[in-house]
Amino acid sequence: MQKENTMTVGRWCGRWFITNRHKWNGNTEGGYRNLIYSHIIPGIGSVALSDLTEQTITDFYETLRSQGLSARSVWCVHLLLRRCMDEAAQDQLIPYNPVRLCQEPKAEEYKTAPLRLGQLQRYLNAAEQLGVLPVIYTGLSSGLRQCELITLSWADFHIRCRYILKGQRLLTLNEKAAYLLTRISETSSSYVFQNPKTGVPYKLHEFYYLHKKILKQARLPWVAFRDLQRQCMEVGI
Repeated sequence: MQKENTMTVGRWCGRWFITNRHKWNGNTEGGYRNLIYSHIIPGIGSVALSDLTEQTITDFYETLRSQGLSARSVWCVHLLLRRCMDEAAQDQLIPYNPVRLCQEPKAEEYKTAPLRLGQLQRYLNAAEQLGVLPVIYTGLSSGLRQCELITLSWADFHIRCRYILKGQRLLTLNEKAAYLLTRISETSSSYVFQNPKTGVPYKLHEFYYLHKKILKQARLPWVAFRDLQRQCMEVGI
């Protein structure tokens, strides 16, 4: 094992992920992988464990927010980083966990008024115009979490029976969602939804910007995707 003063946050978090990944279901593994390799490692991965401070972590959270990461996603990063650093402290790589000195980020976005039915339809129309209706409608109508949605594989879908089995959760597809999924051409990738710009699944911040782009095109006020999801499921859209 590397010495304390040379072990970086990135190397430790990567090692922690590889060591523990067999303990988690596919959904948890995919979510943790995204948080570590898309956010923690790019953001503070080069920082030595011994140099990780409360201020460094707080600045890191502010950077994530400025890049457009949702409040809930920043909160998830915080919880996972705290867990990783707890184990680093247990292994005596650091004398204490500096993440526990930080104020826990709030998980909720600011509240907005619910959209009207006509506005919900405008949102869906804009998603269709941008060519992303399948991923957006599946997310809004199924109850999938965003990290689950962007990591869905073809093996998770049972379109004929109209349900999704993601980890331990069984979610029902409505008729329109099932139809949209049958219209997607399978590729060599095991993932269903891919960012057309990168050819790989969306990252959380990319999905955030996609949602923001749809709202802008539909000329709608800001509403968090998960709040929009709750509305759509309540009205049965």
